[in-house]
Amino acid sequence: MVLLVIVIALVVAAASRHGTPAPTPRGVAHRATLGPPRALSPGLLGVDGEAIIGPGVWTNPRFLSAVAALRPETIRVFGGTPANFWNWRAGTYVRSPRVPSTLSALRAHIRVTLADWARLVRVTGAAPVFDLNMFTSDLRSQLEMLHAARALGLPVSEVELGNELYLPQYAGRFRDGAAYGRAASRWIAAIRRAFPGVLVAADAYPGRDSNSGTVDRRERDWNSQLLRTLRGASALSLHAYFTSGLGPRASLASPAAAEKMLRAPERRWAALERLISRLPRRLPVWVTEWNLFDTVARVHGTWAQGLAVAAFGLDLLSAPRVSQSEYETLVDSAPFGAIFGSTAGLQLASGRGGGPVTFRAVLARAPATPPFGLATGGVAMQGLLGALAGATFARSMSFGSAPVRGMAVAGKTGPGAVIVNLSRKPFLISVLGPLRGLPYTERWARPITLVTGTASLRAHTGTTGSTFDLEPFSLLEIGTAG
Repeated sequence: MVLLVIVIALVVAAASRHGTPAPTPRGVAHRATLGPPRALSPGLLGVDGEAIIGPGVWTNPRFLSAVAALRPETIRVFGGTPANFWNWRAGTYVRSPRVPSTLSALRAHIRVTLADWARLVRVTGAAPVFDLNMFTSDLRSQLEMLHAARALGLPVSEVELGNELYLPQYAGRFRDGAAYGRAASRWIAAIRRAFPGVLVAADAYPGRDSNSGTVDRRERDWNSQLLRTLRGASALSLHAYFTSGLGPRASLASPAAAEKMLRAPERRWAALERLISRLPRRLPVWVTEWNLFDTVARVHGTWAQGLAVAAFGLDLLSAPRVSQSEYETLVDSAPFGAIFGSTAGLQLASGRGGGPVTFRAVLARAPATPPFGLATGGVAMQGLLGALAGATFARSMSFGSAPVRGMAVAGKTGPGAVIVNLSRKPFLISVLGPLRGLPYTERWARPITLVTGTASLRAHTGTTGSTFDLEPFSLLEIGTAG
């Protein structure tokens, strides 16, 4: 009954706000326009568990506590690129000339067993999404892994077939999308026989918004060829990275540069949405990796990245075709980690999944990072996941012409919202009735600020009224435990 009242209140609050609102006079609050309601299924938002960090991380109680505090709904087991080279029996990378040198160099220093993954899933309450090794392993071994995982208490409910196998380096294994589709169909049939009811996603090409590399013909044709031969899939998995749109000399010390960067998530989402619209409607989409990915501008590790993560996450959560998504990545240094794995988390170096990629640091001598503390993406994810905890439905929020976006939620724990201001300007917004009288936390900082946890940001807390003054470049959480 409480949920019904909240839903009705949010619907009534939005009833007079359809269409494009008129320009808001100075001093008058921007009123919210709500998008269509969306039911929130369990496991909608989680993290990609890259298994590339050095010894002792996965079993460290502080790490387990940090992940549990983040409250991911899913954890992608074996991560992304590492999954293509992972030996689940040994808990490290396979011995093969196919393994990139940067990963094979780590082989002796890493041991993350299936029992370690089971412990992490148990402590966090997250659902595992198994990313299988179709490149350096075989179907029999991967089925044995899934049976071993279930014996350890890991539910086998969602499975993904490989990681970015459309990339050129995997052409020796899969000549094209059609060859992958035929192999994937055999794997799907076998996995479903062994685990009735399991959902299995095939690896689709997501388009590219990257300033590193070019798109070859194999990538461009992958989806059309895949769909001609794929049978039995429950979903298609996509990865969505976006660049800042800034040049090598740009600085986030400039508010104009920051605002330009913070338009990038919307640009990338629009392109991804067009691609999704061309995929079969019967197949939901899993976005199993997403983040800012920029090798040109000095942007990683900054508060601007955190705001971009929040903005893109809101797009994913508002899209009915997206039935699950995993932020890249759980624990690592910047540019991607939600949680820092060491004190050198802002000392950017080469390497994403073993590839020869170099990111540019904001400062030559970056501050030390707290091991297992929140990185900038982790702060944003904490806000999004906090809103989702206990929520059963959501509606996107926009505020006229203001570069302010958000999401209102309702569920067992009552109403809540996450709102992000992507502008250098403060904005006065109207607070929807169900969101008034609730506790809030607002965090903000200069976009160039390097984030080593929430202490890097300015913040204030209180109780919402009928209006709210948003700080520039801010993230507001209402009624959540963030």
